[in-house]
Amino acid sequence: MMEQVPVSARNALLNPRTPPRWMPADSALRAPRHWRPWLQDNGSLTRRLTRAAQGQFGVRVLSQRWAMPTADEARALGMPRRQVALIREVELLGHEGTAWVYARSVLPATTLTGRERRLKLLGNRSLGSLMFSDPSLQRSPLQACCLSAAAGKPYWARRSVFRLHGKPLLVCEVFLPAMEHVQYPL
Repeated sequence: MMEQVPVSARNALLNPRTPPRWMPADSALRAPRHWRPWLQDNGSLTRRLTRAAQGQFGVRVLSQRWAMPTADEARALGMPRRQVALIREVELLGHEGTAWVYARSVLPATTLTGRERRLKLLGNRSLGSLMFSDPSLQRSPLQACCLSAAAGKPYWARRSVFRLHGKPLLVCEVFLPAMEHVQYPL
């Protein structure tokens, strides 16, 4: 069962009435200063979070299922609109198991062939730790947006399309309120 904050972050990301307005992350100047390095870092978020949490990093799988991506996700991946994909939703955890990030990954069925079949079997391992160790990894420019929350402060999010051996997958990361006081590790 998803906790309240990740459900709220998920709803903000997937709300069809107010779809995200993605912009290049390097132009996310209206983002509060604290969030900018998190939104604009092209490296592994897993590594940054592990350093910020002084090694106390974890992954909690919320769901992993075959489903249709949103129209926006399908467009970003260049997928036909009604094609299913493996959708993985997780929390990235910091100190004492606190949820710092809600992450949603969309993996088209055509991506999950050959060596990339292993992406279906991650369990509670980080997708980033596997991707950033693969020399074939390519990443599109980061995009960022501010998501409206039903109540409370808005969420800042980022996303990009990755390619492993030329096969695309989309990763979106929503920074949760508990991260507001987490210092960006240099």
